Amino acid sequence: MKKIILIVGPSGVGKDTLIDYAKKTLDEKDNYHFINRYITRIPDENEENYFVEEDAFRILDDQGFFVSSWYAHKNCYGIAKNNILDGINIISISREHIKDFENKYDNVITIHVTLPKLMLLERLRLRKRESEAQIMQRIERSYEKIEAKKLISFENIHKIEKSAEEFINIIKSI
Repeated sequence: MKKIILIVGPSGVGKDTLIDYAKKTLDEKDNYHFINRYITRIPDENEENYFVEEDAFRILDDQGFFVSSWYAHKNCYGIAKNNILDGINIISISREHIKDFENKYDNVITIHVTLPKLMLLERLRLRKRESEAQIMQRIERSYEKIEAKKLISFENIHKIEKSAEEFINIIKSI
């Protein structure tokens, strides 16, 4: 049976860091699968995604390779159908594409990772990926309501070890 746990939240809230901690704790032999995205941006040190050129991405998308694909922040993102396995699939996606999974799979749970605006602002500035204007745009749009059938909110406000432990406990309880 395929169970999908979608991890969503604004850029900078620590989704990839939490997932990395979970990868160190939750084992594939226990049927946990961490699904990498296809992205047209070379992954940074906090990501383990598949890099693909934009032309190749478009061909894959046109051929129905992805369960879900989207364009955000000048990059294309996709989750390959064949990467979804029996067991618990943990996937970081754009919140706008939760329905893609809910429409295709019966057992989908969404974890929405959040931060207070001031903490998020500080983290985005530390990453130095975007201009101040771009950061402020992110801050303003990052608190839109999430639409999901089964939604769990997780505020990532503690030191990473404590937050990661709480995050992992939520996944285990699912």
